Amino acid sequence: MDNAPKTLHRGWVVKQVNSGDTIVLKGRPRGGPPPERNISLAFISAPKLGRRPIGNEEATVDEPYAWDSREYLRKLLVGKEVSFIVEYTIPNSGRECALVYVGTGENSLCVNEQMVKDGWAVTRNNNKQNEEIAKYTMWMVEAQTSGIGLHNEEGKSAAVRNVNWVIEDPRMLFDELKGKPLKAVVESVRDGGTLRLMLVPSMHYITVMLTGIRCPSFKPDGGSEDHADEARYAVETRLLNKDIEILLEGTSGGMGNAKNQNFVGTVVSPGNISLFLLKEGLAKCVDWSMKLLSADPESYRAATRQAKADRKRLWKNFEGPVCTVPKDQKEFSGRVTEIVNGEVLVIKVGNSYKRVTMSSIRQPRPAEGSDSGPPSKALYEVPYLFEAREFLRKRLVGKKVNATVDYVRPAANGYPERVCASIFLGNQNIQEAIVSKGLATVAWHKQDDDERAANYDALLLAQEKAKKNKVGVHNTGEPPIHKVADLAGNAAKSKQFLPFLQRIGRLHANVEYVASGSRIRVYIPRDTCLATFLLSGISCPRAARPSIKGQPATPADPYGDEALEFVKDQIMQREVEIEVESCDKAGNFIGYMFVEDKNMSVELVKEGLAKMHFTAERGKYFDHLSRAEADAKGAQKRVWKDYVETVVEKEETSEISDSNIADSSPKLKDVVVTHIEDCSKLWVQHCADGPALISLMNQMRADLISNPPLAGSFTPRVGLTCAAIFSEDNNWYRAKVVKVHKDSDNVDVLFIDYGNQATVSASSTAPLSPQYSSLPGAASECQLAFIVPPEDEDWKEDSLREVQMLTQTKLVMTVVGKSGTADLVSLSSNGTDIATHLLSNGLVEFEKQRNRNKFGPLMSSYEAAMTEAKKNRRNRFQYGDFTQDDAKEFGYSK
Repeated sequence: MDNAPKTLHRGWVVKQVNSGDTIVLKGRPRGGPPPERNISLAFISAPKLGRRPIGNEEATVDEPYAWDSREYLRKLLVGKEVSFIVEYTIPNSGRECALVYVGTGENSLCVNEQMVKDGWAVTRNNNKQNEEIAKYTMWMVEAQTSGIGLHNEEGKSAAVRNVNWVIEDPRMLFDELKGKPLKAVVESVRDGGTLRLMLVPSMHYITVMLTGIRCPSFKPDGGSEDHADEARYAVETRLLNKDIEILLEGTSGGMGNAKNQNFVGTVVSPGNISLFLLKEGLAKCVDWSMKLLSADPESYRAATRQAKADRKRLWKNFEGPVCTVPKDQKEFSGRVTEIVNGEVLVIKVGNSYKRVTMSSIRQPRPAEGSDSGPPSKALYEVPYLFEAREFLRKRLVGKKVNATVDYVRPAANGYPERVCASIFLGNQNIQEAIVSKGLATVAWHKQDDDERAANYDALLLAQEKAKKNKVGVHNTGEPPIHKVADLAGNAAKSKQFLPFLQRIGRLHANVEYVASGSRIRVYIPRDTCLATFLLSGISCPRAARPSIKGQPATPADPYGDEALEFVKDQIMQREVEIEVESCDKAGNFIGYMFVEDKNMSVELVKEGLAKMHFTAERGKYFDHLSRAEADAKGAQKRVWKDYVETVVEKEETSEISDSNIADSSPKLKDVVVTHIEDCSKLWVQHCADGPALISLMNQMRADLISNPPLAGSFTPRVGLTCAAIFSEDNNWYRAKVVKVHKDSDNVDVLFIDYGNQATVSASSTAPLSPQYSSLPGAASECQLAFIVPPEDEDWKEDSLREVQMLTQTKLVMTVVGKSGTADLVSLSSNGTDIATHLLSNGLVEFEKQRNRNKFGPLMSSYEAAMTEAKKNRRNRFQYGDFTQDDAKEFGYSK
């Protein structure tokens, strides 16, 4: 040792502790990477740590207490500023040996001295003796005498680590440790996104890639990607040789090469280093591991967006996608009118329609090399495409949704520009829902492609869930098969179906397409067939037609396009009911269509978008159509805008028009009342039909007893005629389903031979053969003509009780007109007109009519009866004529 003055070096920070006597120091950066110095502690020696296997070299074992010595020094120094004096240099290696001091002034501590005093190092064997070595030897003897540190002979056998340098089955270890924050020491930083850790106390040596990110890496030839040094330096400064907690979230290698697998995880303590790297533009998100992330993926995406906005490091040249959608149109709400396919829908926003593609998903597609047939049948022949469309149709059509535009795909390769958006029904993201059902897959985007769904990471998680559950397209079994018969344009095949469709009555169908106001393409699930359906009883203006297959385009008739839009808005892709009447020579079915109990033929006529066709006179909805047309004419709606009706006013009029009054001479019929709803509305059976009805009932019940229906064999649907058990006598009767309760197994039925309604269980219903279901019901709905029932509940009961008493026997009925589906009638019991009786007793009111030509005497008698009740102050008139203030001049209206 020479006696030359030695330099005290200040301002160095301990970057890493390699062993109990070796450290790496990091200096202040001066315009470049900070300088580093490898220093050995002078005069002392610590136990040697074992080394991991490299190449053909085998792993070595720790000397006793080597790990404890290293940990003591690591916890004492890492990350702290120190000063040092180089005492000597080892000749062969050139390694500097120094005295290292931590702290300043009186609090300064010589690390070399402390290591020996606490028993974690011994005096280095040196032939040269001096005062320094003598002091260290004395401190070592004191530590030996006390048996502390590595001088504890009893603990030597337990002071050697059993390190798992190579993980034989990483997947098994991951399954054991996943979900648990694990304590570890960062042994080295390969690059900004890859750490080598020693798990403590299990002593597993693992390589962990940070979940969800990728940092610039170093190349095998010694080069590096841009900012690789900065990323590694940022991580080393914060984590190298420090205690952390890490959450393992997966493995990155293939299962066939388990030994080469790296673990994937997130540093949870002292802080999420991944977010820091993303914010500083030193890392990018990666989709393959983002789906493994336990933290919120959106925080990672937000950090990336901020770095892009600030043009930091990796994003210094970032330009960003060009969005052609104005900011005020990026979010909008509207009602879904059509599901084009498994990824495209049409939304009505105000009076305009927006065609929107759902962001970052792909509908099921035909397998490579397969022939899915024409586009019209691809929906049914591509596996799971029909299920995907139905999933969206049932949940969205007619519902209000919120859309957020994520990106716009410009027109290319013959495809028009596509607006891609995230669709929300309430708080539910529809893309997530359909992907989780396995009815769509997540589209692949380039790593730096920002044109993707905002919740892309959630979509990836939903896809993993679907794969795990093996649902939809991820199911390894046989896909569902839909064999569909297309009847459009096939007259012969349509005529084969016609008799069955006519017998069955109302039939459930799905609207596939609306070509014009009266021409609709439907899918009939029961018979798995596609057909063109023409609305009966109306003449509807034609919509415009584009040029197709060389045929010239045709302009729309007046109000044709409006009729088309009206019908699309009402029924497009909705579940409807159809009644088939006939079939034309082109194979198109003709009949009536109902949606939510609305007759579409009547609705079009009512809106002035169609006229009643002369063939409607033969149909059972003639009255409905004629009244709707009269209303449209009166309001001069659309096709009737120039219509002028000459009306001769005679008296105050009611809602009963000329067309409702029977034209033929009144016929007297004997009837019995089977059900009474109120004092003016009741159901009757014709006495002449009694024997036939009894025979029909007996035969039907005998058939049902001899061939009882199988449980669950019949599914009630609104409009179907069936057999149902009446609970009060437990017998079968013919009934019509009027409502199906979705929240229970019950249905509401109308007993068509008696007029009463009841709620029965679905198991108490059964199908009827055509010989029973095709015959009309024996009960007719009637309404006492020209009277208004009371609104007061007490008078309602009194008038109802009076009618019940008067209808105990056979009655004589005269039909005078129609009101909706009910016959307007007068009923007589033993020569007493029931309406006259009610009026004369002041229980009901007479309603003045415009038409007095045919039934003037009857109306006059009714008016006289009410006048008598007023005069004698009977019942409702006991306090005088309460109807006077109800005149129109006093502002009264019903």
